[in-house]
Amino acid sequence: MFNQTFSQRSRVKMFDRTKPNVKTFQKFFNYHKRILIQSQIFGLVSFTCTNQHFRSSKRQKLWIVALILIYLSLTGYVIYAHFRGQVEKDTIPKISNIIILSCCSLYVSTIWLTSFFNGEKIGDFLQKVVIFDDKVQLESARYHKTQKRILVHMVGRFVFLTFYISYFLFMDFATKTVVIILTESCAYVLLVMNSVMCHQAGELILMLRDRFKVLNKSLDVLIRHYSSNINVILKKKPPLMALNTICTLHHHLSKLIKIFNEIFGVVLLFMFGVSFIVIVLALFFTSGELQRPGGIKWLDVFYMLMTCVSFVIDTVYMCDVCYSTIQEASKSGELIHKIETEEHDLIDEIEMFSLQIANEQVEFNAAGFFPINYTLVFSIIGGVTTYIIILIQLSATLRE
Repeated sequence: MFNQTFSQRSRVKMFDRTKPNVKTFQKFFNYHKRILIQSQIFGLVSFTCTNQHFRSSKRQKLWIVALILIYLSLTGYVIYAHFRGQVEKDTIPKISNIIILSCCSLYVSTIWLTSFFNGEKIGDFLQKVVIFDDKVQLESARYHKTQKRILVHMVGRFVFLTFYISYFLFMDFATKTVVIILTESCAYVLLVMNSVMCHQAGELILMLRDRFKVLNKSLDVLIRHYSSNINVILKKKPPLMALNTICTLHHHLSKLIKIFNEIFGVVLLFMFGVSFIVIVLALFFTSGELQRPGGIKWLDVFYMLMTCVSFVIDTVYMCDVCYSTIQEASKSGELIHKIETEEHDLIDEIEMFSLQIANEQVEFNAAGFFPINYTLVFSIIGGVTTYIIILIQLSATLRE
């Protein structure tokens, strides 16, 4: 048992040091270049792609620094204008806008700072995904599905954001002051960056889910193989080696989940926090608008609901991809016990694989504060409901 464990660790180390094949790397890049180019445009990565690896780029880092300085200057001026009362005179709307703008600047800056300082880690993450593809010889059909999914998500987000921003930015444009336009621009930048960040993080998670599916499919093949030879003690070793390989690859993907948490944990924490604040305030002002004595402004109601819908969709999307990926990773632990065999070596490998999955206990989390799954969605729903009731009661008291 000790020799098997030692050999497995040696294979894992050798696996991490292996470089991917040039053709595999180029295939991976060609099918994922849309999401990589989008990330470069919006400053979500600080590297460029070469023939066989991802290399840190000074030009990309300068672009990220420029984006941070421009956005912080813009939000700083707008927050100062709100303190001066140039936008809102009422206390509650003014304080709410200042809170949202402060969260905007902190959240968006965190996204860019993460890509600036963790650029090498993101490149290493993608490099290890390519190594996995090289080891299993991932078929082109899965790359085609990934490319189609990226295109559909990208087009859907682009159409929604374009309609939303263009409609509300140019509505009553002549009556808007410069400060109001800048305030709305800060909010639109938050909306776009949140959508792009969720798309990038979601695709990285889905990369892992697709590859866990490949491993589970290989386990299904082993199950069918041993079911057809249930009374035969096989002397050939390929199935045993296949299970060793699956075990090593599963451990490799589990480590990538931990790397993902190290890179995006803080960003996801801010994402859920800002989404919670925006959803609460949007629904609160919607309820206030519906109780307006002088008549309801349906355009304002529609504007606030559309803002709320965008953050709700991204929140549920992130929880869904994280939950489905962990479910796919845990499925391997169920499948290996369906292998029926009388080989003692193979039984030992199954027990080791089972212990490996149990000890790793992988999960996606927001900087270790809470796991990201459907439980988080229900917690957000309960929190939003509670705080809306509190704010409505508080506003009624202030009016009195």
